[in-house]
Amino acid sequence: MGSIRRKSIAGLFIWAMVLLLTACSNSGTDADAFAKEILKQYPALKDRKMSVVEVKRVVDGDTFETKSGEKVRLIGVNTPETVKPNSPVERYGKEASQFTKSKLTGKTVYLFADAGDKDKYGRLLRYVFIQGDSVMFNETLIREGYANTMTVPPNVMFQDSFVKLEREARSKKKGLWADPK
Repeated sequence: MGSIRRKSIAGLFIWAMVLLLTACSNSGTDADAFAKEILKQYPALKDRKMSVVEVKRVVDGDTFETKSGEKVRLIGVNTPETVKPNSPVERYGKEASQFTKSKLTGKTVYLFADAGDKDKYGRLLRYVFIQGDSVMFNETLIREGYANTMTVPPNVMFQDSFVKLEREARSKKKGLWADPK
């Protein structure tokens, strides 16, 4: 009886491990496939540090906090301030912050580093991609007029394309660049 019971328990254990490994490998495969899709569009990111995280909350238009408690600052963009101490909310700040909240809160995002890892406040500096959307979120903010370009060396990998996107947003009078009411 003991031998049969041990074999049954061993069989159940092996079956459970196979299910677990299958589940893990499927999610890993999906993540790998999406990362490959990103790298196809942005080959310059190929050798850069990448991580996959879940967004806990958005601080403002260009900064968010992950579920693990790390703060992330988007590289190459600057949205109008909404939380700067002793300063009024800047024009279009609430809209930029709300846009980022609607797009990132609770989402899984792929983070890619540039040459520098953190800013002077200890925030991770990253290019951000929302799972399932291979267009860089940093670019979306600029293209839609929620942010202007902010280049801080050594993180300059996409500065030329960001400047071009800002010029297009300005010429189309999108967001920040719309005529004040």
